[in-house]
Amino acid sequence: MYLDYKDIDFEEIWQNRIRSKNGHEKQRVFDDEVEREFWEKLAPNYDKNTTLYDYSKEVFKIVESLIEKGSSLIEIGCGTGKFTIPLSNKCKDILAVDFSKDMLKVLKEKIENNNINNIRALEGKWEDANIDKMDYILSVNSLYRVWNIKDALRKMNALARKAVIIVRTIQKPMFNQLYMELGIEDQTVLDYIYLENIIHSLGIYASMQYIDVKNNIYFNNIEDIYRKIEEDIGRKANNNIIDSFIEKNFVKEENKYVYTNNSKVAIISWKI
Repeated sequence: MYLDYKDIDFEEIWQNRIRSKNGHEKQRVFDDEVEREFWEKLAPNYDKNTTLYDYSKEVFKIVESLIEKGSSLIEIGCGTGKFTIPLSNKCKDILAVDFSKDMLKVLKEKIENNNINNIRALEGKWEDANIDKMDYILSVNSLYRVWNIKDALRKMNALARKAVIIVRTIQKPMFNQLYMELGIEDQTVLDYIYLENIIHSLGIYASMQYIDVKNNIYFNNIEDIYRKIEEDIGRKANNNIIDSFIEKNFVKEENKYVYTNNSKVAIISWKI
């Protein structure tokens, strides 16, 4: 039987991917209160963690280059403002939208401490937000729990005057290659491809570029590495394969074991 591209429901595939999540991750997707509690705990120390903005300035530079100086911006899922704060130097007005009041609290403190007067914070979901048009709309890794993704993308397209920019880290376990050697299926998350196809199904011709990013992960000892692996796969594994992987992929540095995690970031954008 011939399957036409138009017959594929990529939104359904997107939803199946969300539905396939397990445990606490799945609870966060479907229960707003669980998601609020997650960010409430994380918010006070969030900026101590290395995130995409910290280990890949190239991604930020590309995003910044897509936005005209003196324009207005809506950022969906702004968090504590890792992208928001530096973009305030280029934009005349930013509306920073986030579901977590605790993450926005940190952002507001940074706005006040830096005497920034062109960022407005709005608590709520993108899907529910009642806002006016602005020049650009930016989403950085913030669409992971949006169920009706077509409606969310339509709204982005409708409220942007100039362009929409979506940044998505292509997610996979840091030791994904090792796990495949152990006989576990490739766990690379393909939702960025679903996004591109859903956007195309809406009659929007977006461009996509891929950026290689690296960040170093530090472990105190071999036991911590083994513990991380066993937590990920839920069982003991072949020590010879793991030892060989550690020897090839880790560097010892000041009594730490350092693993360079290589990943890719997809930047999807389109002009209005």
